Amino acid sequence: MVFVQTAVLAILVFVYLKIAGRAVRFALADPRRFPGLVWRTPESVFAIAVVVFFLLMAASTIGAPPGKIDSGSLQTSLALYTAIVLFVIGFLVFRNIDPVAAFGLRWRSWPIGLAASLAALVLVLPPIYGAQWLGYNLAGPATEPQPIVTFLLEHHDWRTRLTVVLVAVVAAPLTEELVFRGCLYGVIRQAAGRHAAIAVSAVLFALIHAHAPSIPGLILLAVALALLYEATGSLWAPVALHAAFNAFSIYGTLQWPELIK
Repeated sequence: MVFVQTAVLAILVFVYLKIAGRAVRFALADPRRFPGLVWRTPESVFAIAVVVFFLLMAASTIGAPPGKIDSGSLQTSLALYTAIVLFVIGFLVFRNIDPVAAFGLRWRSWPIGLAASLAALVLVLPPIYGAQWLGYNLAGPATEPQPIVTFLLEHHDWRTRLTVVLVAVVAAPLTEELVFRGCLYGVIRQAAGRHAAIAVSAVLFALIHAHAPSIPGLILLAVALALLYEATGSLWAPVALHAAFNAFSIYGTLQWPELIK
């Protein structure tokens, strides 16, 4: 029986790796799918400054106990995310850059793009949760989950949970994808190539979440987001994947709270 289970697992892993390998090769097969924005010095410096702002916010929490989240802080997050999006778009427009063209937002193949995002979600969930399981086990049994997870489990009224959904499924994916895939990834890709851009943007994306056990899983998510951007040529695809992943995580937290450390 054990032999059969092991054989079935080995076959599933083999099939998964074959499919994932083909997906990665397809994503990187044609660089012409990627938006053709040329990042000049002012836009590059601006993009890096916004990322540094995120990193500084994350660095301010290092060594401190996990901060408590309340409805007020969630509303502040919504306002901050909105302000960042408007700030970035406003700067690009001021520089005579059309954000729609710059990030491939005129998406003519919505059904295909959303299907690609859903397929990417299915592919990326197993390694992400495997990496997260490993991260929590390496960090030790006393490791706290992310504060927003604790907040979600402690508050049961629909208004509060709706605010969490708005932050995690709408505001965060839009803002973080605009900054990390739309801006940072584009700048590094132009300067050092796609592989460097994938690696650097993935690590920085993971670090801004300031939660050590989640870093391996977040790096894998960020790699998938960048590859999906390459495959579709539209920032809407990683936004959709990011939102779907966060929505699935919220559902899992509420459905199986006993699995949360």
